[in-house]
Amino acid sequence: MPEKLALDGGTPAVPPALMQWDWERYRPASDEEIEEVTAVLRSGHLSIALPKGMPQSDALGREFADWVGTRHCLVVNSGTAALHCAVAGVGVQAGDEVIVPADTFIASAMAVLHQNAIPVFADVHPDTALIDPTHVETLVTSRTRAIMVVHLHGQPADMDAINAIAQRHNLKVIEDSAQTYGGLYKGRKTGALGDAAAFAMTTTKQLMVGEGGLLTTEDDEVYDRAAATRLFGEPGTSMTTASRAYMSEFIGWNYKLPETTAALARARLPSVAEYVAGCQDNAAYLDARLAGIPGLQTPAVAPNRNHTYYHYSLQVDPPAAGLDIEDGLLRNAVIAALKAEGTDAMTWQSVPVPAQPIFQNKLAYGNGSPWSTSDTQVSYDMDQYPNAFQVLERSFVLRRLVPPNGPDLLDAYAAALEKVFSQLERVADLYNQTGEYIPLETRKARLAPAQ
Repeated sequence: MPEKLALDGGTPAVPPALMQWDWERYRPASDEEIEEVTAVLRSGHLSIALPKGMPQSDALGREFADWVGTRHCLVVNSGTAALHCAVAGVGVQAGDEVIVPADTFIASAMAVLHQNAIPVFADVHPDTALIDPTHVETLVTSRTRAIMVVHLHGQPADMDAINAIAQRHNLKVIEDSAQTYGGLYKGRKTGALGDAAAFAMTTTKQLMVGEGGLLTTEDDEVYDRAAATRLFGEPGTSMTTASRAYMSEFIGWNYKLPETTAALARARLPSVAEYVAGCQDNAAYLDARLAGIPGLQTPAVAPNRNHTYYHYSLQVDPPAAGLDIEDGLLRNAVIAALKAEGTDAMTWQSVPVPAQPIFQNKLAYGNGSPWSTSDTQVSYDMDQYPNAFQVLERSFVLRRLVPPNGPDLLDAYAAALEKVFSQLERVADLYNQTGEYIPLETRKARLAPAQ
């Protein structure tokens, strides 16, 4: 007789004591980190001040470039700013097109819009949710200037295939590495696999300082354009010169990172590899515990790369579980049951990015911009992204699988999953009684623009 579900009045599988601290979102500073930040505060040098410039940001740039294995690193105030500087740095201009995966966070596409360029979305692999190179090649037009890959959930994309497409069509490649510090593709770190890459340092990232971003590149010209974008479009302006020309040549932003935050990032960078290794150990442990559960797919890892497990993203598979119900219904029911069991289970994104209102209604800057600057019509028909929808409908994320959490929490999580997946029909029945589920086609119709 299976153990009674918590949704049905049973005892939750995860003791509350194991969930008292959210190490993924809240990482208290060490004494050393506090001292590094305090030293900057005591100095009074909090941002750019010529001729000293921004010594903490400059040092962080050098250290992170060495860590990734590139010649340059530009330090900015957010991951989105780093992505925007990457788009600008590779030479994308107004009206150009950039191919972006349909499953990502909105910042990937928003960075393209910030350059007044047009995102064009590619479908993804159904197992990994990574950009599908086969679909990418069908999207290349005379206006395409770059391909943005997203190393999603902590796993690198298929860079050989993407770089080959870029070479054939004379395109640039941008890596959105926000979730993939230390990810390896054929032994090389993400951030050194394309023409430019962007990392985020916001809450939950492997290098977490609250807010901040890092752009890496081998290319001098890419770096120079990105640096000018960071500082009001002033080409050639160094943070350490005794004078500044104050001569803007194109639209730029104020993307500087405060010196206190840069100091915290420098103090935390040496521990990133250990943190990632802890996430990988936890994922391997849970993979082994969950192997063979019908209807549950653990994170798929493609050949020639590692997975850093920024997210531990699972998928439900109704047919494999012997159920004839919608993917999203089963996924929602499983999340509800797992939450009742005491786990921190959640959906990551509700729909692919091109299904969001900004693209369905082509809102952006207003008056049709940037699409009105192009003489071609870019479509965001939701039927173009079947795998992206399926992955999101089937997926859920288990949070808190980060150090110092370890086997105690993982065993409790595994017990919760085993209990829930051994009673999926009952789980689905209980969820159906809430009447909360809206079928996918109904949700898509609500998102589509009015005719």
